[in-house]
Parts: sequence; structure tokens; C-alpha cells
Amino acid sequence: MARYACQAFAAILLSLQAAGSRPDDNSFFAARRASLMKKIGGSVAVLQGAAETRAYDAFRQSNDFYYLTGVETPDAFVLLDANRHRSILFLPPRNKAREAWEGPRLFPGEEARALTGFDEVLDIDRLADELDKRKRGVKSVFIPMQPEEIAATSRDRASAYEKAREHSPWDGRVARERAFSESLKKRLGDGTITRDLSPILDEMRRVKDAQEIDRMRESARIGALGLKAAMRSEQPGIYEYQLAAAAEFVFRWNGAMGYAYFPIVGSGPNSCILHHDRNDRKTEPGDIVVMDFGPDYRYYHSDITRTFPASGKFSEEQAAIYRIVLEAQKAALEKVRPGASFGDIGGAARDVAAHYGYLNHWVHGASHYVGMSTHDVGEIRPLEPGVVLTVEPGLYFPAKNLGVRIEDTVLVTKEGCEILSRDVPREIDQIERLMSEKGPALPLKGN
Repeated sequence: MARYACQAFAAILLSLQAAGSRPDDNSFFAARRASLMKKIGGSVAVLQGAAETRAYDAFRQSNDFYYLTGVETPDAFVLLDANRHRSILFLPPRNKAREAWEGPRLFPGEEARALTGFDEVLDIDRLADELDKRKRGVKSVFIPMQPEEIAATSRDRASAYEKAREHSPWDGRVARERAFSESLKKRLGDGTITRDLSPILDEMRRVKDAQEIDRMRESARIGALGLKAAMRSEQPGIYEYQLAAAAEFVFRWNGAMGYAYFPIVGSGPNSCILHHDRNDRKTEPGDIVVMDFGPDYRYYHSDITRTFPASGKFSEEQAAIYRIVLEAQKAALEKVRPGASFGDIGGAARDVAAHYGYLNHWVHGASHYVGMSTHDVGEIRPLEPGVVLTVEPGLYFPAKNLGVRIEDTVLVTKEGCEILSRDVPREIDQIERLMSEKGPALPLKGN
């Protein structure tokens, strides 16, 4: 049995190393758990991981759970006891029949403890007992009360979905987080207060550590490869979904888990639909194409938009509007530095649009946080090193079937900023040169 268990865990390690991946550095997850325990004083935090998928979809852990654990096993829980300075991971028992179909998984025991860096890794059935042990000594139990984020999920969209479902006369189900909170209250009794862990985790996630920045750089690098592949592939007669497919192929070829959000490819009239997701139109000569797409690389997203001409050459009118948007983005990027505000960034971009008399064609904000979610969590406050955000001005002229948006993923540094997605051309001559390149449209070797 022990020998078989070791072989199973060796297989898990090998699977992590496959396809360009590598085992996680558990010191980062342990440091985040230690930091969180300091922030909650002598209290306890309990988090539930993502549930087993109910379709033939690949499992992806919820962001908060992965951020603290690095564990990608379904139906897991974690208990962080700040009073005793102990971290306990709870996993479902081993299921050999399932492993035969889907491969080895972590299961409770010493091997999982050594692999994950937790103080203990126990069977899920032990969670109730461990909570009971802490009824008297702990007054508060922290749990995340905001909707979980899994694949291609951002808090804003998830919150709207949960509210609509709960208030629907034909549904009425409460959110998973609320149901968990109510179950905990019943278990722990009236003497224990449940408090929201989300604001604490949100603030921790707002500023990225070294591991996160490394992954976001790679996410942006992969995103750039995908966008360039799509731009090379474009020619009149190509469908919007084909451009999306070209980018997604390159994302996955280069190690992405999937995409960060549904592909947005708007050609002609669709270029003025901000989140056009049908992608069903055939591009035509003279069209402008707005493509907004990014990968999910090891739980970290990039968010990139480029605007390019379907025929490979901007018309005079398209070029004129494009230059204004690019000027607005450059003005906004100049403002990205420690201490700056989102208002400073958006104001600089809007000032350019106003200078040319086009402010009434400005219809969205210029920035949002990016990280484990595309619209990442965290309160809006002055920027500091380690924050990652988008800079994305846009102008839209529906009467002319002309929309232009230019978006990059940007890291705030001590000196100013680093454009993580800088490898995708922004200048008109660079875009036209890229689209004229001969040879294979899909760069399989990462060029």
C-alpha cells in the first residue's frame, strides 16, 4: 500500500511537470497562509474549494482556495487556525476507480502533507471534529462570502448571476457561500460569529508577489503570441470565430489552461459592441476588427485588445481614429506609477479624446485590475508596485461601423510601469507589417 501510494504521488509530480508546467513552489502559498493568519488574529478561517465538475469539463480550482493552497483537488477544504498557528487541508478519501479513469489525485495522508506543505492533511470527514474542537476558544470564524471565481469568472459577473438566481421566482437558490455560512452557524452554534474573509483576501490579492508576477508575465507573453497569430491569419472571408480559434490554439500550445474570458472578436458593425461574443460574422474587405482575448496561465490572466484592418491596411479614416486612441493610451500609460489613481489614468486618456472632440464616443472606463480574474478583486486605491491593471481607451462610431480599442496588461513598478503585453504591435506600420508576413499563420515555436 505504501509503495503504491508513493507511485501515485510520483505520478502526480510527473503530471505537474508535463506540458511545460512544473510543481509549485509551496513557500509562496505557505507565506500567504501565514500572512492571512496574522490578519485574522486569534480567529479561524475556513475555505471550501471548488466542487467536482458536473460536466465533462476539466476541473479548475477556485481562485481564493488556490491562492492559499496551490491544491487542485475537487471538494477540498482548508482550516487556518490563527490561534494555534496551524493549517489543515481536508481532502476526499482515495477513489481508485476514479483514478483509473482520470489519473491520480491527492488524498489524505503524510505524502500529501509533504507535497503541499500543510501542517496536516486529513480526511474530509474530520472537518466537523476539528471545528468542534475550536468552538470554545474561538469567537470568530472567517469565511469568504463573495461568489467564488473559477474558470473565466470575475466577481462582478458572478455576483450579478447569483443575485438574479436567488431572486428568480422560478429558482430561488442561495449562493454556495451563503449556504456554507448557514451550515457553519448551525454547526458552531450562536456563540460563534461568522465574518467575511473576502475583503482581507481581496486586499492580499490586489498586490502581486514574485510568483504571481512571474506567471502574469508568462500569461501576457502567451497572450501576445495568440493575438499575433490571429492578426497574421486575418483576411477578408475569415470568420470571427476562426480568429478566436487561432489565438486559443496558440494559448494552449504554449501552456495555457484555457482562456481568461470568452473571445471577443468584433468585425465591421460588431467592432462597436464592447463584449461581442457570438463571433459568427464573416469579415469583409474594408472592415476594422476589434479583438479582445487573453489566456488563463496557471491561474493568472492577461487581458489584451488589438484593433486591425481586415484587409491588412488601415483606411484613412480608420487610421485617423486609431492614432487618437493610441495617443490616449500612451497618455494614460504615462500616468501609471506608484501613487497614481485610476482617475489620473482615465483622465489622461479622456483628455486626449476631448481634445479631438470625440469624448461623446467614449463609452467605458480606461482601467481595471487584472490577476487571477480578468476583472480582479481589490478596492480602488492609489497604485503601488505589484499591482497589475489594464489600460484600455476606446472610441466607437456605430454609424460608421468603426470601433477602436487598444488594451494592454500593465504592471506597476517602483519606477513607473512595465507593459506586460508589449509584444503585440500597437503602431500602425507595425500592425500592417505583421499582417503582411508570409509563412505559417500559427507560430508553433513561440516566435
